Amino acid sequence: MPQLYHANYATFELPERLLDKSVHMFTLNDHGPSDFNIVISQAETQAGEQLEEFGSRLVAELGRSLPRFELRSMTNRLLGGSPAVELVYSWRKDGNFMHQRQVITLTHGAGEDSVQAILIAATCLKPFTDEWNCMFDQMLASFTLRRPLAGAVPMPIAAPAPVEHPPITNPSGLPLVFTYSERRRMLVVHPDQEHACRKTDAREVEQDAWEFYDADGEPLTASFAISNASTLWGKPSEYQLAPSGQPHAPRLRDRLDHVAVLHTTDAAPKLATVADIRQHLARAIISQTG
Repeated sequence: MPQLYHANYATFELPERLLDKSVHMFTLNDHGPSDFNIVISQAETQAGEQLEEFGSRLVAELGRSLPRFELRSMTNRLLGGSPAVELVYSWRKDGNFMHQRQVITLTHGAGEDSVQAILIAATCLKPFTDEWNCMFDQMLASFTLRRPLAGAVPMPIAAPAPVEHPPITNPSGLPLVFTYSERRRMLVVHPDQEHACRKTDAREVEQDAWEFYDADGEPLTASFAISNASTLWGKPSEYQLAPSGQPHAPRLRDRLDHVAVLHTTDAAPKLATVADIRQHLARAIISQTG
């Protein structure tokens, strides 16, 4: 039986065999990339799948499909009075980092006893500003769902346990840390992790302007206890470094051909040139495989 379909521009009968895969996109401009946009889409859920299960499955799929995907938070909220989950994450695209807030809720689908997910995603080319957060929050607060699930009760999402980062260990046993800025094509050699974190601006780190590598050229991830946007007077918060754990993340050896400026320290006198660093990394690879 055809479904009576309502859109902003018309009402029509949707043939029974056709699936509704419509997407609504709202941008700031007609042409070119938009600093901020909102996309509303829908997806089918699996049989018996709950909201938190759908959210976790989506996170896993995003992690597989988006380069350098990093989930910042996953929290409960309400959307139109119904339980919802909000994901905050970033990923790399065309040399830049994209930032997204995505709110998900479940509603009745078109078919009998079917359930579908409504996904509302706000995307920024740079970290969210107060203006974009406010605009998205106001839109979410105005939502009224046409087919909410009756009796749905939000389930608590367990807060992640605090992560304690042990000292960085690498086969070479050296404490050196490398930082690389793609925009500046600059590589800096630091004597240890403390020096790297102290000398690399936290605001730029949170904006993904710097990459970190251990003494063997393996990628490191910067982890903030509190984001800069949440700190008093906007002062940079402290961050720690830990092994990335992402098997497809670039290694330092992949960046060396692009280095135009090299800064080293007295702690690493044998790494005065890019050629020295290349030889150092080659020896590290041999020691790991040997």
